[in-house]
This record gives sequence, C-alpha cells and structure tokens, in this order.
Amino acid sequence: MSKIEAYISSGVIEAFVLGQLNESETKELLQYAEEHEEVKQALDEAEETLFLLGEKDKVVPPAHVKNTLFDELGIKSSQANNGVNVETPKSSNTINFYPYFSAAASIIAILGIVLSVYYYNLWQDTESRLSTIIAENQTMAQQYNVVKNQMDQYAANIEILRQPGIENVPMKGLDIAPEAQAIVHWNKKTNEVFLNAKSMPSNDVNNQYQLWAIVDGNPVDMGVFDVAGDMTSFLKMKTTENASAFAVTLEPRGGSENPTLENMYVIGQI
Repeated sequence: MSKIEAYISSGVIEAFVLGQLNESETKELLQYAEEHEEVKQALDEAEETLFLLGEKDKVVPPAHVKNTLFDELGIKSSQANNGVNVETPKSSNTINFYPYFSAAASIIAILGIVLSVYYYNLWQDTESRLSTIIAENQTMAQQYNVVKNQMDQYAANIEILRQPGIENVPMKGLDIAPEAQAIVHWNKKTNEVFLNAKSMPSNDVNNQYQLWAIVDGNPVDMGVFDVAGDMTSFLKMKTTENASAFAVTLEPRGGSENPTLENMYVIGQI
C-alpha cells in the first residue's frame, strides 16, 4: 500500500467531515488534497456521503406535537393558516395578557427542546451510519492488502520456477504422516534450494522441521523451518551442489546434527 492509500484508509478524511480534526490536522489534509487528486476525490466522496445521508434521514416533526403541548397547558388551539390561535378568556374587568405571553414563551421553549432532542437523535443515527461505512471501507482495504500480498507471493514463486536450471523434487509422506507432501525446487546452476511446505502438518513450539540433502550417501543439513498459518511463499533453504535425494524430519527446535529417522515425514529421490 502506498503512503497516500494508507493516509486515505486511516480515517482522517471521515474525521474531517465530522469536524473531529484539530487545526494542524485540517491544514495537513487540505494540503494533501491540493497535491494529490486521489485525496481530493476521497474527500469529495466523504462529504457527498454525509450530505446524502442527511437528506435521506430528514424527517418533519409530527404535526400533533404542538396540539399535544397546548392541550397539556389547557389552551385550545387551531392550525388554520399554519398558525396557532389562542382563545383568551373574556373578563368583565381588565384583560391581563401576561399569562398568555408567559404560556406562549413556555410553548416555544418546550418546542425548541423537543426539536433539539429530535434532530440530535437524527444526527447521532447519521453519524453511526457514517462510522459503519468507514469501518466497512477499512475492512475492505485490509482484505485488499491480504489478497495483494498473496498475489505478490504467487508472482515471486512463479519467478523462481521460471529460473533456468530449476529441478522440481516432490517429496511424499511416510508412515508417520501419509498425507504430508512437500516439493524442493533446486536450481542446479546457482545451487539455490527453495522449499514448498504448504502441505506439511503444523509443528508445535518445541520442535521444528529440518530439511536434509542426501549427498554421497550422507545427510547434509539444509536448514530448519516452521509450518504455521499461510505457507504461500517458498522457503529459501541452504545451497547444495550435489544431492541424490531430499528429506524432512521433525527435530527439537534449532535442529539436530543428524536426522532423527523415526521422525522422518517426507522424502523424495532425484
């Protein structure tokens, strides 16, 4: 992954759209957007996503909210002409308007609180959805990196197999592990040895596999290795000039001077 791709995948653009960056981080992002078209495009897409989410979730508060509030305050109301008409009681003496102004102010305050809470909840929901989108994008980026690394490893393996002088020596499982398989790729021109151990069973932490080359009837140490997780890449082992066979044994961690024959897993003749 390039530096710019890593910067885009870090979530800084989404944080900017949500107003979570400080002045220094904001300045840095805007400078990147001017210098790199992919950063500017990602910034535009994030802003458009936030805008569309806001438009999608825009909700008009229910019309009965005001009527309910008036009823709770004991005031009759109507919604003719999109307004509120308050019927004031008649008095045989002087009319006191203060209670009605006070009630109207209370209603406005209550409506303000209700609407604030209402739109705050909408914003929280939108922010949650945006966070989900960001997390999904980061997951996709990680999955892309895994696939890309595997493809790079396969390409490197193919380059090894295409080398002039490569001889492939398949090794089959013995009684201790009949299903085990491995392949030695031996370049007779450069004496380099590469091992494909993908079909070997995993070893424990106290032991390691050890590759042996049979040279003039004697076992020669070709190096130790572990089998765990993704074994896509070929393992580069020690070099050898002459060999009539290759074998793999399971030895104490660090290897042994001589192979433990009863722990021999695979062997292949040249």
